[in-house]
Amino acid sequence: MKKRIEWIDIARGIAIIAVIIGHSLGNYFPGKFANFIYAFHMPIFFILSGYLYHQQDSKKLMKKSFLNLVIPYIATVCLELCIIIFSRIVPNPILAPSRAHSIKEFAVSVLYAAGADTQIGNHHIQAIGALWFLIAMFFGIQLFNQIMKLNIQKNGLIIKGSLTLLCALIGIFSARYLTLPFAIQPALLSQIFFFFGFIVKKYQLINKFGTLLIIVSMILWLIDSQFNLFGFVNAAAQNTWLAILVGMLSSMVVIKFSILLDKILSFSRTIWLKRLLKFWGSQSLLILCFHLIDLDMVQIWPVIVGKFSVVSYTFAIVCGIIYRITFASVFAVSMPKIPLLRNFYMNRQYPLKNIFKK
Repeated sequence: MKKRIEWIDIARGIAIIAVIIGHSLGNYFPGKFANFIYAFHMPIFFILSGYLYHQQDSKKLMKKSFLNLVIPYIATVCLELCIIIFSRIVPNPILAPSRAHSIKEFAVSVLYAAGADTQIGNHHIQAIGALWFLIAMFFGIQLFNQIMKLNIQKNGLIIKGSLTLLCALIGIFSARYLTLPFAIQPALLSQIFFFFGFIVKKYQLINKFGTLLIIVSMILWLIDSQFNLFGFVNAAAQNTWLAILVGMLSSMVVIKFSILLDKILSFSRTIWLKRLLKFWGSQSLLILCFHLIDLDMVQIWPVIVGKFSVVSYTFAIVCGIIYRITFASVFAVSMPKIPLLRNFYMNRQYPLKNIFKK
């Protein structure tokens, strides 16, 4: 197994915690703080994937991506279906789905696999929730691999970059009229972030991203957060081009901060925090899946917020965020000890094919 790059795990750890925070702001969403978080917490995953990208055989990449992205998607929706059925048989206030109103509606949502609600004629299709990211990453990496494999002799990188921009444009403008299935529009939008990550690696832009650029990026990030909520799932923002630019720049700031943390948290008194961030980052996919189950199927967060609101609403939201991080983290820690389920979520360490071995 390849040695993991520690600062990348730290950056992913920061990003997945930002995702949980962004989903747990209650009445503070929408708002400036939410805008600040949403500016980077999705783009950075695609940028880091672009940074790590190398050309691969299409069939091998599809198989690997299916096992590592689509199988966890299937496993998660199966767990959610079990919770829906259980809640019907044993009605209770804790395991009470908040998104799916019927098994049929849930099944259509799963098959359509879109992150945003959509209307087709008289039929309303419920969003699948944060799991859209897995499907978008699956299709996004296949498309990016095909673009990067094009054999273009002259101005190849410029043409490939233009193609990723064209894909992003198609995703942005089509999303204004309808929501396509299989998270196609965020997958199209992701191309420009994959390509940016690739360019960052190719030209070693992290080393060239100095103090002045960090300051300028932070200023633009703060300006953007005053009004611009970047909805990656539906490829939309009040100013989409500013959102894309800030998505790149804010991700670079987080990357530089992660590299700094990698160095300063290596001392004995702070190594625990580095290990925690690395754990969250290395298990970010698993954490996302179980965060979604908590978000859509478990009603503990509303109870916590309701109980602690008597102290202050801000305090209640902080407690709710701590709960949600803990919920997902417990499952991430426990997963290696859960036979069968670990094969679906941790295929790299526990290959799914091992289930069928005698």
